[in-house]
Amino acid sequence: MRWFADRGQGEQGTASLILPMVLWVATLVAIVIIDIGAYLVAAARAQSLADAAALAAVSADAPTSTGQIPYIEAERVTQAGDGQLVECRCLPGLERATVTVSVPVPGLVIPTLGASRVAADAAAVLAPPDELAPGPTRERARWPIPLDGG
Repeated sequence: MRWFADRGQGEQGTASLILPMVLWVATLVAIVIIDIGAYLVAAARAQSLADAAALAAVSADAPTSTGQIPYIEAERVTQAGDGQLVECRCLPGLERATVTVSVPVPGLVIPTLGASRVAADAAAVLAPPDELAPGPTRERARWPIPLDGG
């Protein structure tokens, strides 16, 4: 019986050493998980911003536009979304645009590891109006259907 009594007395205070270590590891894991989530949100934001910038650039190149320059429109949209236009292959008259946009990555761990910005690419092409119409409407435009049923 004395053996059990000696064993219990020697282990007093181990919880006071283990608890801070467990809390420290849990805090580090939480910080890493939050940073990974912030990185994924920034990547999604960069992709949305790149899509919007490509659409703005190709829309500025449309024949019905008011003479806007595609690069300036892509830059305006990117700055409005707190991003940076890295590259814009969108010359006037091409009716297509390819852009690369980057946004900052918030966080504690990932930015210090060198991933302070995340980039995304997007492309857009201005399609002629007849290509936008669904199949039956196009067929109706080519082959008029008589209204008298015959």
